[in-house]
Amino acid sequence: MELLIILMLVLLNGIFAMSELSLVSARKFKLENAKRRGSSNAKMALELSENPTKFLSTVQIGITLIGILLGVYSGENLTTDLAVKIASIEFLAPYASPIATGLIVLLVTYLSIVFGELFPKRLGMTFPEPIAMFVAKPMRLLSKITAPFVWLLSISNDFLLTLFGIKHTTESKVSEEEIKAIIKESAEGGEITDIEQDIVERVFELGDRRVNTLFTHRTELVYFDLSDSWEEIRTKINTEKHSAYPVCRNNDLDNIIGMVLVKDLFAPGLEQNFEIRKVSRKPLFINENSFAYQVMELFKKERMHYGIVIDEYGSTMGIVSMDDVLDALVGDSSDSDQEEYQITQRDEKSWLVDGQYAMIDFVKYFDLNILLKNKGFTTVAGLMIHKSASIPEVGDRVVIENFELEVVDKDGQRIDKIMVTRISS
Repeated sequence: MELLIILMLVLLNGIFAMSELSLVSARKFKLENAKRRGSSNAKMALELSENPTKFLSTVQIGITLIGILLGVYSGENLTTDLAVKIASIEFLAPYASPIATGLIVLLVTYLSIVFGELFPKRLGMTFPEPIAMFVAKPMRLLSKITAPFVWLLSISNDFLLTLFGIKHTTESKVSEEEIKAIIKESAEGGEITDIEQDIVERVFELGDRRVNTLFTHRTELVYFDLSDSWEEIRTKINTEKHSAYPVCRNNDLDNIIGMVLVKDLFAPGLEQNFEIRKVSRKPLFINENSFAYQVMELFKKERMHYGIVIDEYGSTMGIVSMDDVLDALVGDSSDSDQEEYQITQRDEKSWLVDGQYAMIDFVKYFDLNILLKNKGFTTVAGLMIHKSASIPEVGDRVVIENFELEVVDKDGQRIDKIMVTRISS
């Protein structure tokens, strides 16, 4: 009889352990989805998870009482009965009592660990939401029965937290890194595709990127001047095809007075008495330190997908477009034949990198531990200049972590190509 009671107590302990871990491990959004579908059990499970002190106190009371009862029923009576049977073996008779005690301790310990802890907790971790909803009602009923004891334990626990200066909070916020880890785990398990993982990671990365890492630099801009004739404008369009062009006064990019969309240049009869001012639109000026998502919101608000990027002195740095932002989000989707800055791997330990390659992508490609905030540069060439006492010349080198960067080509004073070599550790 005592053995049967022990087994029942062990299983009951397992139910408490399983309930505790399932409610702690259950994902809130899954319970909320079940609640929206009308599950009353999910609603109760959410209530318990949002009041962990009360729930954990109830579980602890149950586990403690079971531990006491296990000690009682596995104690003298069961040990005595077993000792009598062992004493019937002549050469074991002198040691019957300690042997019986040891065997009972081993048996109860084994049952408690396997069936009272390990197996139930593994179940709770494997099926947290279904089990949490299943045990929610009994646990809620038990918490009402043990309410006075729970109240005493909760008050004691809160007092100790206050005494040690620990803030009492039930809200568990999911960080960006945790979301990335969940997405990575889901991709490895085949729940989502690699491209979905890549886009989600880019969404978070884009939130930290400033417009000065996305724009087209002024040295690469094709622009119109107020005095340009129709033929001059057509020649520029045929030379380098773009969707929009800035309009300047006196060929000065620091004096931009408008933006012209190519589609506006081909309205019927426009060639007669052509004036560029008539088709130019009001320019949208954007601070170089604006974040990518701020720029997206500005584009939507102004219904203009091109912005002039300016620095703190009002000088034009370049142009950013909605396509630039989207390319950073999903990868290069442009149908233009214009070459993008790139990294070309030469062998296992060396790469040829364009000087204007974006620093944020360079850090990601080589998995570097460089914090880019407030560094004052946005390209690999800028990194070389930042690490050098003067403007680097061909052959100058700098070491970044376990990589050596060497200038191998310059176009005037502009660093054009950089050789990156992995240093053997």
